[in-house]
Amino acid sequence: MRNILIELDRKFWTDTIWNYVSFGIQAAVGVALNVLILFYGGPESLGVFNQIYAIFVISGQLAVLGLHDSAQKHVAEFSDLPEKSHLIAISSLVLAGLSGLTGALLLLFGSQFIGELFKSLDVGRGIGYMAPGLMLFTLNKTLMGILNGNRRMIAFAIGQSIRALSILFVCLVIINKEMDAALFGLAFTLAEVVLLVVLIILIKPVAFKLVSYQDLVSWMKRHFYFGSRALVHGFLSEAFIRIDILMLGVFLSDSLVGIYSFAAFFLEGAYQVPVVIRTISNPILVRLVSLDRPSFVPFTRRTALLSFGATLCVAVGIAFFYPYLDFFMTQEVIEKSFPVLLVLMSGLVLFSICIPFDYIFLLAGKPGIQSIYIAANTTVNIILNVILIPQYGIYGASLATALAFLWSTLFLNIMVASILKFRGGLFLKL
Repeated sequence: MRNILIELDRKFWTDTIWNYVSFGIQAAVGVALNVLILFYGGPESLGVFNQIYAIFVISGQLAVLGLHDSAQKHVAEFSDLPEKSHLIAISSLVLAGLSGLTGALLLLFGSQFIGELFKSLDVGRGIGYMAPGLMLFTLNKTLMGILNGNRRMIAFAIGQSIRALSILFVCLVIINKEMDAALFGLAFTLAEVVLLVVLIILIKPVAFKLVSYQDLVSWMKRHFYFGSRALVHGFLSEAFIRIDILMLGVFLSDSLVGIYSFAAFFLEGAYQVPVVIRTISNPILVRLVSLDRPSFVPFTRRTALLSFGATLCVAVGIAFFYPYLDFFMTQEVIEKSFPVLLVLMSGLVLFSICIPFDYIFLLAGKPGIQSIYIAANTTVNIILNVILIPQYGIYGASLATALAFLWSTLFLNIMVASILKFRGGLFLKL
């Protein structure tokens, strides 16, 4: 069999560069949104925006039912069979539309209750504006999974950037016109409308041919079965690096949580560096695990080195400039949060070796094992935080998170060796 690695080098690096540019755009948009809303709308408006955003992310993960993961995995697996990959794409989109519609209606009808739960009329109204976007989000996320499966990573990067820039544009209009904060919910819906149009143009739906009803239903059932087993993974993967902040809210005051979250904000940014590499690597890993196992370890070694080097550079840069951010935050916040930052970044740099591969069970067609893996990691993270926060406060939370990263690295290699039968784990040939 022809070695798949021969084809990877040029496209891998091109895709990586494009997606890092996209990541830079998303990061800049995130900073701009928080600063502008806080400056012109005040902390209350920023609170409304971030609560709507959090609900959008969480509800989106539930509504999509892991269908994007199923689409990505199976499109990549059958990329050499155009007719079959078309059927896989169409069936996943039909099911995503049904799932998204159900989720959007539930969210719309529950918006008033959620507003009362959060003690915010604007949040409740904002969710009403955001709810239609949830259906479009499930379609768009599945379309992005199809692009990823086909290794169309430049189009994937463009899509990610379009979503972020669209949200920024709508929010700027709302800020400029001094509209109600509840209308921030509309930004998410309109952004998904724009993204859907762009993705339809990029994917060229004329390529999708009519399929038989029996084949369509058969693959919809297969997507649902795969996605439902991956649902826990999708939900917890978003929460894994935020466990520390949630646990701090239980044990400590809001001011201490605020000090910690300032450092954690930079952790989340640096975490996206290996995540970009993971996005590029996912469709390649599908092929290597199923078709070219001898090339697996050479690829993982090279990719791990890239991830480690890139994350280390970003972490060192953040650590160097962090003490000089006193023009933005008080000196007390900088001094108390700097040790937190150093511990978090140290753990992340080591974890970055394995982050590009931590979806590997999903890509190998074992979504249930993937959910068990992330559930075990999240449980360990929670336990460590419960033990260390009462004794060491914010520094205990940072240590717990760093140790959870190390555990995840070790556990992933053990499971790869035992479940996927790569006896040397990710990096050793045995």
